[in-house]
Amino acid sequence: MAKLKTDSPLSRRIVRAFLDFLDSVEPAPGVDLEGLEVARECLMDVFKLDSASVDDGAKTDALIDMFSSLEQSEHHKIKSDISQMGTSVDVPSSSSSPNFVHGNSSDASKSPGETWTQEPDAIGVSKDELFGQFFAALEKIPFFKTTHDGNDDPAQLDKATQVFHDALNEMERSGCQAYDRKNLAETLKCQGNKVMQSKLYRDAIELYSIAIALCENNAVYYCNRAAAYTQIHEYNEAVRDCLKSIEIDPNYSKAYSRLGLAYYAQGNYSDAIEKGFKKALLLDPNNESVKENIRVAEQKLKEELQGREQNQVICTLSCFGMDIRFLITEI
Repeated sequence: MAKLKTDSPLSRRIVRAFLDFLDSVEPAPGVDLEGLEVARECLMDVFKLDSASVDDGAKTDALIDMFSSLEQSEHHKIKSDISQMGTSVDVPSSSSSPNFVHGNSSDASKSPGETWTQEPDAIGVSKDELFGQFFAALEKIPFFKTTHDGNDDPAQLDKATQVFHDALNEMERSGCQAYDRKNLAETLKCQGNKVMQSKLYRDAIELYSIAIALCENNAVYYCNRAAAYTQIHEYNEAVRDCLKSIEIDPNYSKAYSRLGLAYYAQGNYSDAIEKGFKKALLLDPNNESVKENIRVAEQKLKEELQGREQNQVICTLSCFGMDIRFLITEI
């Protein structure tokens, strides 16, 4: 059997089924939820999917149902073979396997991100012009640093050039036919996701930042950078990026979820619940991970409030001249 390509309808259908399966799985204690989310995003990037294509009306059959159906089919086939052939049992042929694809794949099921590598007459700019746009975007970050004599740092220039060519090579390998800011930014975001998997969080921040400089109104880029900031404990920056992501797309549930995580890490449990997790749950009511985050944050908030009340009682009694050590012993 020939290998499937990442842009084939069957490949995308299989990945959509797997992503649907991931949403239905309850993570065990100690599972790296952020790493799982990054893995999900990488799959969506590689197969050019987005949340709309994963959650569209033509819902992909759950993998559990698929494998259960396959197991039952193989079981019945073996029983049938035994009854027909006595003690001689053949291995079921591939034709007996269930057909996982129902109906023909149509353009209506494609996500917006799929077309950028498939449109034959896509219009872009020259690579030299794109290089100029890339450097102009870097100057806005600012990416470049000057030496003590005021000149541009040649090492930074070399690094920027390498980043551009690495992204350009990735675009070529992906079959990109339109070389423009949007596709370049998307490629840099995908590379950021990959280095996130390798826990190179500062490198990921740099790649996301360049993607943002190229396309400033992309909610996903800010949200991904927030995840990287959270990993290196820069929570104020994570909160800022989440708020910017929400400003761009008020219906982006993941941005609210990550905002909740950043507030939680700061010890701001009230905002984590009210401004983050609960709003994420309104947009994604079946997200069990968010429900668990709310439960944990509410428990932390309860403990914090109880601690404050106890301290207030002790301080009040102290003002009346009571022996605090005696009070603590009695408690």
